[in-house]
Amino acid sequence: MKIEYINKNTPKLNIKEIDVKNFNNLSPIYSFTTENIARYFEYLDFKNKTVLTVAASGDHIINAFYKGANKVYGFDINYIALIFTELKLVALQNLEYEEFLHFFMINEKNDIEKNKNVLDYKIYVNKIKKDLSPNTSKKWDILYKEFENNGYNLRNSYIFNNKYDNNNVKIKSNLYLKSKLDYNIAKEKINETILINSNYKDINHKSLPNLNNCDIVLMSNISDYIKNIYNEETSYLEQYINDIMKKFKNKNNKIVCAYLYNIKNTIYRSKIDDPIYRKSIFNKLDITYKEKEFKSVIDNCTDSVIII
Repeated sequence: MKIEYINKNTPKLNIKEIDVKNFNNLSPIYSFTTENIARYFEYLDFKNKTVLTVAASGDHIINAFYKGANKVYGFDINYIALIFTELKLVALQNLEYEEFLHFFMINEKNDIEKNKNVLDYKIYVNKIKKDLSPNTSKKWDILYKEFENNGYNLRNSYIFNNKYDNNNVKIKSNLYLKSKLDYNIAKEKINETILINSNYKDINHKSLPNLNNCDIVLMSNISDYIKNIYNEETSYLEQYINDIMKKFKNKNNKIVCAYLYNIKNTIYRSKIDDPIYRKSIFNKLDITYKEKEFKSVIDNCTDSVIII
């Protein structure tokens, strides 16, 4: 496994600067995906493909390799997400299935007997730290030190967004977690991973020319946050679609430009959740798109992805 960071300068990790209210370059992270990756990855052919994806919890990257991807670029404006992704990739290589589950999953919240191995410091030092990049190792040392090397307190702290931290949901969401066999398949297939500390707008094609030829681009639910990137008074959804088309679209690739949660809910999280509005934008831009619906990992909900 090869992990490479494109950015020459890595950000400083000042614990006091972590923004718990807004999505930023230092924000709380999710331990696992909240998307039903296991379901919607069925609509894409990853075999021997080059993939660009949001890094987030690292699960998009691992599942892409599980499905046969050859090379994966993971980008994220949140630097903590990148160092967590590296932690998870190295843990996948160095831990057995049950160890991995116990290291990352909370299990029964507030029951320390069932959480005693979560982000366990001894496991971090003895089995993971040695294979982290020097900068990432330093950053995790800072985080552990902040919580007196107590992994349980770190895992249950403001560093993590634990709102949807349900173990059954995590396993349902991820192909590589469904069994020990699936986990070992992912372990064997993890290949070259390049991590980029950037939002999608600022990814530089001059330094990453191969991005012009990415076969699959996964934007996750970035569309929920684009109003914070563009001028909210403008048609920011139109600007977003235009930007990703210009940056990443070629005649042969597939871009999952949005993951939509609970699509039957008529109280919309953002403009892209409104089916009439998003159809009008795609029609205006003369862009053909497909929408795939599937069962959410949350009971009694339906999610979808938009593929262009």
